[in-house]
Amino acid sequence: MDAIHFQAEVGSDNTIQVPEGVTLPAGLAEVTVMPVTNVGDSLPSGELPLVKREDYATTWEWLYAVGRQAETWDTDLPSDMAENHDFYAHGKPKE
Repeated sequence: MDAIHFQAEVGSDNTIQVPEGVTLPAGLAEVTVMPVTNVGDSLPSGELPLVKREDYATTWEWLYAVGRQAETWDTDLPSDMAENHDFYAHGKPKE
């Protein structure tokens, strides 16, 4: 099975609300939870400022918008991540 990636809200009772349109296969699955940070103080609880596919005429326009939006997100990734991917992902020597 290919990985399915989505953002969801975790309730106070530890339930995960799967977003509308996301279909998960029945059975055992590995789950990793990473809190979303810096999504904006003015947003209502649980609302994430994500680019929506239905707002764009073509998939390419949507992918471009997603990429442009991702460039604005504050991350704690190293500045040389792309250049030294194998070092960070696999422990190989830096180039």
